[in-house]
Amino acid sequence: MRAALVGAGLLLCGLAVALAATTGAAKTTARAAACPHPGRPALAADSKPHALRVFAIQFLQQPALMATAADYARAIDCAIRTEVVPYLAHGRPNLVVFDEDVGLETLAIGPRAAAARALLTHGVPACAGKLFPCATLATLTALDGGYGRALTYLDKRFPSLSGQLGRAFVAATDTFARVFMGTMASEAERYRIYVVASNTQAPFALTRNPAAVQALRDPATPGVKAIYAPTAGVAYDQTFLWGPQAIHRQDPPPLANLLAVNRKVPLTSFEQALGFAPGPSTGPAATANLRPFTIPGTKAKLGFATSLPAFEYGTVTPGRACADVARTYMHCLDHLGANVLIQADANDGQWTGADGNEQWQPLSWMASAYRAVSDPSVHFDYAVNPMLVGNLADTPFDGQSAILERGRRGAGCHYIGDTSFVPGQDQSMYKSYAGSKPQFLALAPWVVPDGPRPALRKVGDDLAAGSGGYHYVQTAVIADLPFPVDRTRPGCVVAGR
Repeated sequence: MRAALVGAGLLLCGLAVALAATTGAAKTTARAAACPHPGRPALAADSKPHALRVFAIQFLQQPALMATAADYARAIDCAIRTEVVPYLAHGRPNLVVFDEDVGLETLAIGPRAAAARALLTHGVPACAGKLFPCATLATLTALDGGYGRALTYLDKRFPSLSGQLGRAFVAATDTFARVFMGTMASEAERYRIYVVASNTQAPFALTRNPAAVQALRDPATPGVKAIYAPTAGVAYDQTFLWGPQAIHRQDPPPLANLLAVNRKVPLTSFEQALGFAPGPSTGPAATANLRPFTIPGTKAKLGFATSLPAFEYGTVTPGRACADVARTYMHCLDHLGANVLIQADANDGQWTGADGNEQWQPLSWMASAYRAVSDPSVHFDYAVNPMLVGNLADTPFDGQSAILERGRRGAGCHYIGDTSFVPGQDQSMYKSYAGSKPQFLALAPWVVPDGPRPALRKVGDDLAAGSGGYHYVQTAVIADLPFPVDRTRPGCVVAGR
């Protein structure tokens, strides 16, 4: 996978140094700046030998504030310095898991995204009184205009790109690789941790072709002599894993310590509408895409299921768990031996609203991370589910991040509004998911304490509209993952607001 991303013969150290310069400067600025004071993370400790410590970061996206690479580097570094570093386990591995699309904000940096940032900051006058996706489409149009030079260059090479609603995600390839991937790779090495982070972007190769550099570089980086150019005219929702040290020293910084890549399959209807491509669903490529990664020094075998795939169980024919992973994703992960589910998530909808299947999303959400550690047809020991929060134009992202364990006994807890099953509103298929569950090791709070659903819905409406004085919660949920599982350990630790 790593080789496919890069392309043979293009990984030259001199080019890497040139591309690393702006990221290095951004990191220096990030470390020097003061960080906002976060809330209190939830820590479910169980410091048995070789227990992997996992941090699920509930990250607050603020794309309107991401004017430069330094802004993004600072936001990520602050999250790690305040919510990870003080709680690092010593003498054993630490894994930091960011949410799905945590790299999305980098699409807003630089002069090319100035018009889009203005819309995100001040709103879209033409969309006043109009519902989703009016402002989201206006923001995408503004990005297309800002990336006009890059799109003109790429349209000649990838004719189908012009028909994609999300074509800016391909045009921004150099920014994604240099800023998003460069930041995450650097943080993993700096703090000697494993880092999981996700973004929707095209496969790429490093090139010094003058025409490509001129067309695709950020205008704010005129000294760059090489760029990361897309090698396909389509973007994939990808989850990346970086390690604490470089193992591919001949590769440029974003790839030198890259250990694994997973491409999301299947995709949501929103992702399909944007023109994104799914990962492979059949054959050896599909199996390779899902193959778990073992964290050295532990028994943790990470299986990646980015949002929707974590809901896909399907009906399995004996011996064919991986025949079509778009239908039986979770059974395939289980068949391949994953014991820790990594469910990075960007839930594009109100947490207190409907999801197209259920009227109360926190209840139907139990069919993902919670099901992974309670369904007897699979055998995952743990599930790690960080969720992106914050509004993007008129698209809200919300949820409650959690880490769960199979078979834990003792006191339980639950997502907001899940205290009891509501007949006539909730679907009978979700009845067993209502009530407190001891499988929760650590849980992020919502913006207000639990209460009656009508009151929570009103808060959710105000939150999505940016009114009412409510604020999304950035925090971390942390847990040690020993093997075998400790069924009597303390759990249901809830982070502070």
